[in-house]
Amino acid sequence: MEILYLDFYHFLKEKALILFLIVSFACNGQDGFKLSDGLRSDKIKFELSNNLIIIPVELNGVKLSFILDTGVGSTILFSIDKRASLELKNASKILLRGLGNDAPAEAIKSTGNLLKIGNTYSNNHTVYMIFDETMNFSPMMGFPVHGIIGYDFFKEFILNISYSKEFIKIFDPESYKYKKCKKCYQTDLDLSNGRKRPLVKAKYKTDKGLIDVNLLLDSGSSSALWLFENPEINLNVPEDSFEDFLGTGFNGEIYGQKTKVESLHIGDFKINEVTASFPDSLFIQGISLKNRQGSIGGSVLRRFNMIMDYPNQKITFKKNNFFYKPFHYNMSGLTIQHSGVRVSKDYNLRKAPSKPSLGFVTNDSNGKILVDVLKADASTFIYSLQPEYKITEVRPDSPAAIAGLLKGDKVLEVNGRKSYLYKLSDLNDLFYSEEGKKITIKVERLGVEIKFMFFLKKVI
Repeated sequence: MEILYLDFYHFLKEKALILFLIVSFACNGQDGFKLSDGLRSDKIKFELSNNLIIIPVELNGVKLSFILDTGVGSTILFSIDKRASLELKNASKILLRGLGNDAPAEAIKSTGNLLKIGNTYSNNHTVYMIFDETMNFSPMMGFPVHGIIGYDFFKEFILNISYSKEFIKIFDPESYKYKKCKKCYQTDLDLSNGRKRPLVKAKYKTDKGLIDVNLLLDSGSSSALWLFENPEINLNVPEDSFEDFLGTGFNGEIYGQKTKVESLHIGDFKINEVTASFPDSLFIQGISLKNRQGSIGGSVLRRFNMIMDYPNQKITFKKNNFFYKPFHYNMSGLTIQHSGVRVSKDYNLRKAPSKPSLGFVTNDSNGKILVDVLKADASTFIYSLQPEYKITEVRPDSPAAIAGLLKGDKVLEVNGRKSYLYKLSDLNDLFYSEEGKKITIKVERLGVEIKFMFFLKKVI
């Protein structure tokens, strides 16, 4: 059995999961992506959710959803939703070994697959299927996400990515011509020495002035900025920061400091008051810090429309309508994820009896309050399967923790609205809004429904 050594760091960062994947081998014999015959370009729509680009793909005839992730080198499949019809070609078992993990995890390496993205295709594609349940994006996103693709796709084309209009234009590098753009900033993508995960140069401002940093371009991260503490270059955690849960990694929970930096500079573009995370050194032990000081994630990248040019190792930034939107962070202290489905029972007014029933309150002619309780017929209710949300983390000393909410509580209502009426991203957005906003939340704990109330509070 082949043993594949991977350095895994995947962080469930507030709304989504960040995956740093460093593959220690080269994929031999894999054909690259091509445009269909006669085409020099193509255009595909994507969904922007939690600052992540979700693209439709077709693997061996089965339609799936993948995250387009500049932070990975290989194509990873991790959630197929019991799709028995998906056939993986030339499959063989391998072992994945993560950092600090003594017991390797089983996975599948599959070669010779047909993968389509729009009118592009790769007819000898290598896919790695991972069975580890922690490698499942779907609970964090609130809808099915089946895998991630990065370098395998980026290396063949020039991609014009419009975050503002949610589409990608795909161009044949041999026929692409750059247009003059006075409002653009073009710089190098560092893909040297066989690197599959690009670095870009930036600066960020501290109390000691501007510091030059090399940052991983990580479109598969929903966060804004990750920085790795390095006193030798004055890269230190600001005093105005707080300890926070950053997510769950391959080997357990991940913590670090959360803060805001005064500004991040990408060429002439200056982005103010950027949220930043400094992971504890324990969680970056396997990452080479020689040429890299952190990562730029989707919360920054979405503020630009970009031309990603891996063949010529260049990237072009042009600010869009998101550029001046402020950066927010979770002021509730709650992390909520999708945890399956539950049966919902709602009163059906159309089929209700003419008289009030089941504890409905009325008044008689003298103003006296009457409570009528009638036996209800099953047709009086509508039963349906709805998404269930669960609290997976509560930050100590946060407004939610002080109110009494606990990890494992099932969320039933938020601000008087049934939780299943929210998209998960919209539900989490409530906790990123203005300071002082009142949040009421009803949960189920050990079969008992309990209602809590708290106010959002800034920490930094």
